Amino acid sequence: MSNNAESWSQPNVVDFFDNHRTTTADVYPSEWFFLKDQLHEGMSVLDIGCAQGGFAGIIGEELSKFSYTGVDISKVMIAKANAQHPQHTFHHVAENDYSALSGREGYDMTLVLGILHLHETWRETIKVAWKQTKSVLILDLRETFENTVEDKSRSYFTMDINGSNGDYSEVLPYNVINIGEALKIITSICSGLEKISHYGYLQSPSDTTVTPIDKIFANVYMIQK
Repeated sequence: MSNNAESWSQPNVVDFFDNHRTTTADVYPSEWFFLKDQLHEGMSVLDIGCAQGGFAGIIGEELSKFSYTGVDISKVMIAKANAQHPQHTFHHVAENDYSALSGREGYDMTLVLGILHLHETWRETIKVAWKQTKSVLILDLRETFENTVEDKSRSYFTMDINGSNGDYSEVLPYNVINIGEALKIITSICSGLEKISHYGYLQSPSDTTVTPIDKIFANVYMIQK
């Protein structure tokens, strides 16, 4: 694959999101720990890396009135999102080009879940997310107590995401950030934050991951203005 957008548009990846990350039962405990208490009627939500807009359905299980905007680099995912959630707003964007969001005053809550550890430009994505956030930003990273690994030749994620493809030639970077370094990066990017909290747990890397790190700390941050 020539770029990340094409990788995320592979049929086996699209098939995975047809059946996963669509209900509250699919939300990881580390994500739900913060998300459940931040939902309120009438809120606006921005989801960066929305795939098929699964979090629109997830939030819709809890709220009757809210606005949801999803952006993704995959045209295929956005087409699916528009079909499944026509009442909400979706934008296909080029990687690191979020001009589609210009002109807005921001969103009550911004979500960046499940993507930062799989992209080289994850710091830039946090910058964009924080700029768009009026109240709460929720994001996740993969972390370690060892040294940071951002070398794609040593740490990568295969796109055999649902175990059906078996072709490991197409990979994304699998960034594992030292936990202390991660906190410094987030606090430096999110200037003017009022409070930062995090919750996570140690786990083994997935079968689709190749990395020198034996145990990964899946860490979710809530950054508040």
